[in-house]
Amino acid sequence: MRKWLDDLKYKIGRFMYGRYGYDELSRFISVSGLVMLFLSLVPFLRLLYFLALALLIWTWYRAFSRNIYKRQAERQKYLELRYRVTGSFSLWRNMWRERKTHKYFRCPYCRATVRTRRPGKGKKIAVNCPKCGREFIKKT
Repeated sequence: MRKWLDDLKYKIGRFMYGRYGYDELSRFISVSGLVMLFLSLVPFLRLLYFLALALLIWTWYRAFSRNIYKRQAERQKYLELRYRVTGSFSLWRNMWRERKTHKYFRCPYCRATVRTRRPGKGKKIAVNCPKCGREFIKKT
């Protein structure tokens, strides 16, 4: 039995050689498809069943694809979009944790977020933006 499993592992490895495989985007699509598949059990959501099957087939297509550069470009776009969503939540979480010791400002010129120490309530401070290098006055 052990030899048969080792042979199967070797054959699968040889089959997947030169193919893209499984990554974060494939995992996200798979989980989304499985969630839609379970939601399709609700009587009036039958359309989700076909959408879930399409997502699962797309996951398999991506995993078995030999066009690695195209799959990497798709993954990069997904990671950029995911960072936009999760980055703002992590910024808000950090702002909440450090609300007593630090103050966050948005640069009026380049819209970058700048963190400074909180000198005291009601004081005006000069803030230098690290992205564009301009200075602006803000009230804490």
